[in-house]
Amino acid sequence: MSAPILDQAPAHQPMPTPPRRRRRALTLLIAGTLVLLATGIGVSVAIASRPTPTASPSAPTEQPVAATADTQPGPTQQQPTQDQQTPAPGGDDTTTRKPAALADGQHPAYIRKLDTRGGTVVVDVVQVFKDKAAVDAAIQDGKPRDQAQYLAVYVRNENPRLRTLPLASGFQVDLHGSCEDSTLSRQQLLNKLASNARIAGTYYYLLTVKDGAVQRIDERLAINAC
Repeated sequence: MSAPILDQAPAHQPMPTPPRRRRRALTLLIAGTLVLLATGIGVSVAIASRPTPTASPSAPTEQPVAATADTQPGPTQQQPTQDQQTPAPGGDDTTTRKPAALADGQHPAYIRKLDTRGGTVVVDVVQVFKDKAAVDAAIQDGKPRDQAQYLAVYVRNENPRLRTLPLASGFQVDLHGSCEDSTLSRQQLLNKLASNARIAGTYYYLLTVKDGAVQRIDERLAINAC
């Protein structure tokens, strides 16, 4: 058995690292650390210096616009019909004119005023009874029978209301029992009509009315003929 060699190193003892290699490894470690630190600092600076994004202005919210007098739809208006726009000829349109003072036809009346310049006549409508009806009406109104029994015509005037009617263009006049009417001028005929109308109780007049205007005036006796 051989004696152990004292100068021989143990088989498993690690070899010491030369000083130069350790310095190089340390240098690389420090350099890597510095690179990591520089990178981290750069990233932090970049994050810190990056401008904070401002909120982009959002699109304005469309607000409902209040309707004005020009834009607000108003109530639908019904268009007038043809009948409403233009009254039918001869119709009594009370919405555009006054009702006729007398309806079309013949009406007995006293003439209270005749205005040929203004083209109007003022009348007082009466009731006329003849023969037996005249006698009965007179008695009903208080006339003694011995006076009423001879009446051939009787005029009753219960309503004092006066009506003004227009005279139609070219209206005609017929005076009672006057043979000279044909020789009188129109103005003379109208003057005599106005004069006779002022004689109380002697004459009444039969008015022919059409479309609210007097077309004809016929003079009648309100008393017994002689």
